[in-house]
Amino acid sequence: MDFFEVTGPNVANLNQTERQLFEYVVKNMDEVKNMSIQKFAEEKFLSTTTIFRFTQKLGFTGYSNFINSLMVTSHTKQAANLPGVLLKQDYSEDYLVNAIETIRVMPTNEINKVIDVLRKNPSVYILTDDNAHHISQYSEKIFMGLGLHTYAPEATYQMQSLETHISDDDLLIILSYSGEDKEVVDFVQKVFLRSRPFLMSVTSSGNNTIENLSDVNFYIFAEEIQVNNMNLTSCIPMLMVLELLGYTYLARDDNEKAAR
Repeated sequence: MDFFEVTGPNVANLNQTERQLFEYVVKNMDEVKNMSIQKFAEEKFLSTTTIFRFTQKLGFTGYSNFINSLMVTSHTKQAANLPGVLLKQDYSEDYLVNAIETIRVMPTNEINKVIDVLRKNPSVYILTDDNAHHISQYSEKIFMGLGLHTYAPEATYQMQSLETHISDDDLLIILSYSGEDKEVVDFVQKVFLRSRPFLMSVTSSGNNTIENLSDVNFYIFAEEIQVNNMNLTSCIPMLMVLELLGYTYLARDDNEKAAR
């Protein structure tokens, strides 16, 4: 079976070390598929027993089953109809792979949890860290397009004014690459003192505070880039996560109407 079909339902159960291993496999699939379990363990400074248990936790019967799945998935990726120009520069390919793999690792059961919340017609509040402020308006547009009351405050005073308005029935979305933005974390903790909305977050894959506060966390692949004291890390994977959720909601709604 395809690697992502097997691992998708199990990714949410991985601990921090296993998340890092999983990210390594996704980003280096063509190399890992040719590694023995001893070589893989040596590469990551772990025991072969740890690697074996990792593959089992992903949903495979053993290491050979894990490698066979990588072979199938790697072949599928090579056969994809990608414009040749994108494959001429290493970063172009990495950029594309990061975006694609962000979507492929989204667990179906976690997607379903969010869709179930959206079906209850909640008010949606979208909070971003400093690096993601510029995508807040488009993020707001996605959920407004679903017919939901949506708010994406950008300034601190706008956030503070919403603290007492968020209820148990609402959906709170946080977009934060680091998952450690102090202003956003403080806001969530204050909200949780009064109510308990469903919290969905999109962060990097490392263990972080916002992920630990969340009911559902989707993590992204992106190369962190700092230029002239500015964070230019791509926010495209974050938008892709939100778009996929929106499109999935619309598709299921249309299918149910057709079934009636």
